[in-house]
Amino acid sequence: MSDAPRSEALPAGQLVRQATGGDIGDFEELIRRLQRRVYGFAFQHLRDRHEAHDLTQEIFVRLYRNLGRYDLDRPFEPWFWKLAANTTINYRRKRVPLPAEPTEDAVDLSASLHAHDPTLVEALAQLDPSYRLPILLHYYADLSLEQLSRTLNLSVPAVKSRLHRARAQLRNSLAEAEEFEASR
Repeated sequence: MSDAPRSEALPAGQLVRQATGGDIGDFEELIRRLQRRVYGFAFQHLRDRHEAHDLTQEIFVRLYRNLGRYDLDRPFEPWFWKLAANTTINYRRKRVPLPAEPTEDAVDLSASLHAHDPTLVEALAQLDPSYRLPILLHYYADLSLEQLSRTLNLSVPAVKSRLHRARAQLRNSLAEAEEFEASR
């Protein structure tokens, strides 16, 4: 009988505990659970499907290498998303400048992944990383305000402030884009 049904029922913390002990099957299950969200997060940052794939792999390699550093008494998700965010920041510094214009592939993939229009994808890309990262972690990775706070080493009020400012900037960008379209 396969272990798949057993590991699918385990909470993430238990999978991490067993993966830390060397259980590769549980580590693979953890990756399977996180893969779509991590790829979506990477794609929203990079807007290139190949680079997002590479970054997703790098995040999971970094996770594997750092499992021993995870404190099993703390929640896994904030720790993991902090690792993913730091990996993303380092990846972008080393390898990938943001494209000036979204590619057709980027727009198509983003629309199919998250049912967002290209205008929103472009508005997200124009946000300063200090605002884009909380938006992506909160809305795409489904982190709560408390998890964001721990992940970004910010107070909850600071997280709320960044999210508020980011949403305001997004509203302004989207309104400008709508006005531009209406004037054409």
